[in-house]
Amino acid sequence: MGKFFYTSIFITLVACSGQTQPPPKGILSKDQMIEYLIDLQITEAKIAALDLPEDTVKKFYGEIQQQLYRKHNITDSVYYKSLSYYLYTVKQMEDIYSAVVDSLSLRERLHKAN
Repeated sequence: MGKFFYTSIFITLVACSGQTQPPPKGILSKDQMIEYLIDLQITEAKIAALDLPEDTVKKFYGEIQQQLYRKHNITDSVYYKSLSYYLYTVKQMEDIYSAVVDSLSLRERLHKAN
């Protein structure tokens, strides 16, 4: 699931690299987007570690997403509107994913040190 997500993001970034748009109202800030994506990646990693059949994961994935939306006090439409905007502003999306990767790497190092 994660490989498909990253591949999709990369292809979209390349395809949209020359386009810019003013930020629409009602999108997540970069910091909010970073925090949500960190939680999303951690959740996906936990699910992958369970080694469940793919059909089982798909069955519960919608509920898992809803739990993340509630945790971050957002809706799916706000998330997808935000994602769409950031995908069209490549530099900002690069900054967001750089922060996500850095944060996840730090958490992994701290976890291994304990």
